[in-house]
Amino acid sequence: MSDIIDDLLRLSEDPNADPRSRRRQTMERLVQTLLAMADAEIGPDEAQHRHSIIHLTTIIHDMTGRIAEADDTTFAAIIREAAMLIRSLQRRQADAARFTVH
Repeated sequence: MSDIIDDLLRLSEDPNADPRSRRRQTMERLVQTLLAMADAEIGPDEAQHRHSIIHLTTIIHDMTGRIAEADDTTFAAIIREAAMLIRSLQRRQADAARFTVH
């Protein structure tokens, strides 16, 4: 899971960016990652699952400002939960791919 957290917490290219800006960028990367995962859910049986990911992504996107202003402990907890979610979605997609006939 640390690889996902590392990806999410990768600092911006601007070394002078303030912590709040870096947190906003982290949340934007999280939203982009989740949207990409939702796009991968294209099968007819996955419509509800895709909808759930998009709904959650919308909530996270709408809360980005408040999350960026959270204290360090809260922000770290949000990132850990996001990493667990992404790992779970990756496992689900990998399991589904094993059963997909090409």
